Amino acid sequence: MTAHRVPLDTLLVYGPLADDLLSTLRTIFSEVIYRPVTPFQPRIESEPQPTDEELARADAIFGFQIPFNLKKWEQTPRLKLFQGLSAGFSHITDTDYYKSIPDSADVIFASASGIHVSTIGEHVLGTVLMLTHKLHFLNVTLRNEKRWVPHAELGGNFIRELNTLKVGVIGYGHIGRETARLFHSCGSKILALTRNGLPTPESGFIIPHTGDPSGSLPEQYFATSSRSSTLAFFSECDVVVNTLPDSTATRGFVGVEELKAMKGDSIYVNIGRGTTTDQDALIEALQAKAGQGEEESATGSLRIGAASLDVTTPEPLPSDSPLYTLPNVVLTPHMSGLSRLYFHRGVDVLKANTERVRAGKGALNAFRGRGEDD
Repeated sequence: MTAHRVPLDTLLVYGPLADDLLSTLRTIFSEVIYRPVTPFQPRIESEPQPTDEELARADAIFGFQIPFNLKKWEQTPRLKLFQGLSAGFSHITDTDYYKSIPDSADVIFASASGIHVSTIGEHVLGTVLMLTHKLHFLNVTLRNEKRWVPHAELGGNFIRELNTLKVGVIGYGHIGRETARLFHSCGSKILALTRNGLPTPESGFIIPHTGDPSGSLPEQYFATSSRSSTLAFFSECDVVVNTLPDSTATRGFVGVEELKAMKGDSIYVNIGRGTTTDQDALIEALQAKAGQGEEESATGSLRIGAASLDVTTPEPLPSDSPLYTLPNVVLTPHMSGLSRLYFHRGVDVLKANTERVRAGKGALNAFRGRGEDD
């Protein structure tokens, strides 16, 4: 496609944003329409929606979601860029509005992939350390029972050092690469499971000094295109980190066979989406105990050692779920990406893509329309 300059004058901000960031955006756009609606909640009547006239003159939209009153493409005749504030985008593509966009429409939709990598990578590393050092158990026991836990109760010399672990990453994107970098810096061996099982350069929005730009950190790549390769990946790992987004292709990706392939003392981490895991099978695997004479690290039975889960299905997780009380689970309420710099980094992506689109280039993290390589 021949590059052509695209005017982006009016921005609709759909969601909360600090005054200093709004001031920054007003130096970039001629007009900024601000609607600080609460994201990912049912519509709150007291929060005003953008008017039809405001939607009609918006050249760009910046927010977590499609406005509640935006139902058809014809309502946004000037829209050239939708810049999301989350890495996942199924909540965008599943809307009536998105589905109404004609194939001929010259509009770019981009995610915020890459802005979360520091906090999520640190969350994975931190919760794995909690499990290998039994800090989650000790914190609850010492606080609630007010007793000094003897070493024998902990299992004697039980701590597994990071430099002895094989850490496997499912989906080697921005978050996966930064997670790999952090574990690699601690001496862990890195494995990666991708579609084609080949190293690729990192693309999209990248925070300086993060990630694995060349894809060289994994000692071995495995391919989801091969069933035997996929199961071999699960059997090799001491820690499996699931970074998969929600999609028709990923729902239920980690199921009974994958969990059976894992080592009995392995740790499963999910910071992608809860829908990517058979949660009932995961609970069964977490509740299982080694049989008589069975080695802790044996594969082939529906049993794993522990899990760190920042995502579940559904969310919020019902109060009767066993995941709340299983002693080998660190459970968090989908918060691993909540950096104090979250919105600053989101604005950085918007600024970069605004400059690119105005210059007639494709956008970083585009999931519809012209991407950075187009």
